[in-house]
Amino acid sequence: MFKKVSFIALCLPFILLSACVQKSKYVELEADLNQTQQELQVENKTVADLREQVSTLVNENNRYLNTIESLKGELEKERSVVQQKDKKISDLERTRAEIENSLKDQIAQKNIKIEEIEGKLKVTFVDKILFDSGSVKIKPKGREVLLTLVDSFKDNKEQSIVVEGHTDDVQIGLALQDRFPTNWELSTARATSVVRFLQEKGTIEPERLTASGFSFYKPVDTNDTDEGRKQNRRIEIILIPER
Repeated sequence: MFKKVSFIALCLPFILLSACVQKSKYVELEADLNQTQQELQVENKTVADLREQVSTLVNENNRYLNTIESLKGELEKERSVVQQKDKKISDLERTRAEIENSLKDQIAQKNIKIEEIEGKLKVTFVDKILFDSGSVKIKPKGREVLLTLVDSFKDNKEQSIVVEGHTDDVQIGLALQDRFPTNWELSTARATSVVRFLQEKGTIEPERLTASGFSFYKPVDTNDTDEGRKQNRRIEIILIPER
């Protein structure tokens, strides 16, 4: 019995020492586990941050791609608009060249003037070449000139044609007041006569034609001199490209 007790007493320190060693090892392992868990949390956060950055980059890249596609579309539209404008300008320049060539004698005599204004081509006739005083009947020479002009209009079906009648500020004579109470009626009737001629004899499509009368309210010169009034009595034919 004594030997047994002595043996237990002898082994007890080793058992306690072993228990202490196991507890120390456990504490060490637990500390390692906590550290590993902390490191894992840090790594997980790093991975989450990287994923968020990648997602942001992907979204930014997609936004840039969409912006580039949108800009390409806008560029194509602008290019198309420029091409259309260039074509309209080219058409007007060609029409002007044709008119200048076919009516060069009348232009030289200053009976006809050609101008380009804000993308429109305006052909101005002094009234004496088209009408006698107080008349709305186109003179033979005027008919000839208009038919020459028509050849330059026919090929440009996208151009609208506006005919404007203008007068000086001299009141209508008593003999004509029954037909034309004021210069409004005279200027409008003359513009209408030209439009009808362009349609009926020049075979211009009527939907392209417009007639307007402005009386003496849009003068290009003074009405205080004979020469000024002569310039104000006019017919303007304006070619307007389709918008």
